[in-house]
Amino acid sequence: MAQPCVICDNLGGRPSDLLVQLRHNWVTAPARACLPGYVCLVARQHVVEPFELAEQGEWWAECMAVARAVKVTLRSPKINYEIHGNTIPHLHLHLYPRFDGDPFAGRPIDGTDLRFERSADALELLRTGIEGRLTT
Repeated sequence: MAQPCVICDNLGGRPSDLLVQLRHNWVTAPARACLPGYVCLVARQHVVEPFELAEQGEWWAECMAVARAVKVTLRSPKINYEIHGNTIPHLHLHLYPRFDGDPFAGRPIDGTDLRFERSADALELLRTGIEGRLTT
């Protein structure tokens, strides 16, 4: 039996902490995060693996456009990318903007270490940065 999907079974069929709705993805950003610029892109089509997507190229291009927007908005020297899906069986891509001296310098990112409380202004900066760069 397939594992239930907390995203699809959620009220309204959308993930929580929705920041931006795009054609192929929802961009989410919780108030508490492991890094200040962290966002997660959740595929709007329910699949577990990227190769199961009907429009793989368009999905990936949209993910990369969001990554670029986050990088430019926050002036991050590097973005790290993670796709897992073993805990939540719905395709989602974690974007971790990296900075010199961030808490995970020289070691793997611990996504459960929610040490940053992001203000409404910080989340709005991400939202406007993503929306502004995806529409221009």
